[in-house]
Amino acid sequence: MAAVSERSRREPYIGETKKSQRDGHGSFEYSNKFFRYEGQWKNGKKHGHGKLVMTDGSYYEGSFKDGEIDGFGFRYFADSGAKYQGQFRLGELHGKGRMIWPDGSIYEGDFVHNRRQGFGAMKSVTENLLYKGGYFQNKRHGQGTMIYPKGELYNGDWVMDKRHGKGDMKYDDGSMYEGQFEEDYFSGEGVLKHCSGLVHSGVWINGHPGSTPVKLVIIHEKDPLELEQGQTFEIHIECRDENDQVVKEEHGRELQITLGYKNIKPKKGSALFDMIEDVAEKPIQTPYGYEVVSYPLTNQSEDLTDKQEENDDDRESKVVPRSSSDITKGSVMHRDSISLIQKNSADIVEEDEEMADGDVNDDTEKVEPIAEETTDGPVGNHQGRDATGNTQEPGHSVSSSFTGNARDKDDKEAIPLPPQVPNHRTEAGECHFKSLFIPPPPPMYRPFVALDEDNKKSKEKQDRMVQAKRHNKEKIDDARIARTGDYVLMVRDVTNPPFLERNLDPAFLLIKLKKPKREKVKKEPKPKFTSLKKSKTN
Repeated sequence: MAAVSERSRREPYIGETKKSQRDGHGSFEYSNKFFRYEGQWKNGKKHGHGKLVMTDGSYYEGSFKDGEIDGFGFRYFADSGAKYQGQFRLGELHGKGRMIWPDGSIYEGDFVHNRRQGFGAMKSVTENLLYKGGYFQNKRHGQGTMIYPKGELYNGDWVMDKRHGKGDMKYDDGSMYEGQFEEDYFSGEGVLKHCSGLVHSGVWINGHPGSTPVKLVIIHEKDPLELEQGQTFEIHIECRDENDQVVKEEHGRELQITLGYKNIKPKKGSALFDMIEDVAEKPIQTPYGYEVVSYPLTNQSEDLTDKQEENDDDRESKVVPRSSSDITKGSVMHRDSISLIQKNSADIVEEDEEMADGDVNDDTEKVEPIAEETTDGPVGNHQGRDATGNTQEPGHSVSSSFTGNARDKDDKEAIPLPPQVPNHRTEAGECHFKSLFIPPPPPMYRPFVALDEDNKKSKEKQDRMVQAKRHNKEKIDDARIARTGDYVLMVRDVTNPPFLERNLDPAFLLIKLKKPKREKVKKEPKPKFTSLKKSKTN
């Protein structure tokens, strides 16, 4: 009996037999001790349902055919912890199946000779990727769709795990590219619709546009640009590449146009210095050697005029005819501005001629002397003058005297600040701003207040009689007319978010604003001079 038991322990097969062959259910332990099988047998071969266990802990359980793993089954890989359930052929993963990895990643689809090949869907937990499409030798190949970690989506051609061919790429910020890919990069003909509204259509090379703008250029005939008060104008801007060529493949870059005036810092200890020392606006550096602070710029001069007309019934609006040679092509004059400017200019010229003739005695006697400032305040007529030369009522504080742009509170309310010029977008690398107009300055505009403060001191040194004579005629209403002088026009790229992670540097243009040219009208002799000469001859 003991001999039989010892013989049984040495026998590798234990189970049913038929005609001296393993047939039916039985277990078999291979001589190399690595495999052990338990299951169905037929004609001495594993056939039917069975389980093959390896000494490293790996195992297969499923269908066998003629001694080979074949059909549907389950395979556990001890070295990776992966689990496969699906079809097998000759011991290999072959056909439809599902592979699950320990981190939760899943592939479900076609297998060929132990590799992902054909159509399948892969969810990678580690990389947070989801792909559905063609495979070849474990790599994404053919038509497929990939969803990336941040929600980006690619749908198109793949070649050996890389985007290659025609495809569409959608980004989480709303940007979208449609066109050719090569080795995972935009390459060839393609259109990128950026989330900022910018569109670039053309050739791409290694993920970058074949032609990229590097600067903004303001197109103008003269530098500086000379304008007259009240004259409208237009600006043409081009986006150019490093070869100084317009990038016509680009559309929709957002441009902003603004105006500035030289930043004049008040002297320390002045009233203006105390008032604006906490102003947050930061001056802008220009290529002209000085900084500027923002000044209003509008393209709605007609609307502004209509509002002024409604609030000033006593003012007459007149269209002043001008020859085409006086106005730059494409520009017109603001009708109220030019009427007011020419009226004041004519009065000043007329007064200068009278002073040149020495005929000032009749009027100067009626002009009250200008108040002289003392430590106790204005004296004389008990009225002072503010920084612009306007009359200031007694009792006004120093800060209220620097209004600069409006004579009183009613004027400030009557003349609202003009609307800003809306941003424009480029078309084929170009942009036009039309009907631009330099409006009056806002109340308490810092550079003008500082200038008036300096001019006030210099005017005190002039002959007081002449100053009094000209005082009411030399000033142009700053609440309705922009001052003459040098302005700096600035064009900025405000595309947001920036295309290719950068905005183009701003472009600058110097503008010289002057008074309108006026044809000198021949002055007719006054009757009083004629009568005097006749009386003397008699």
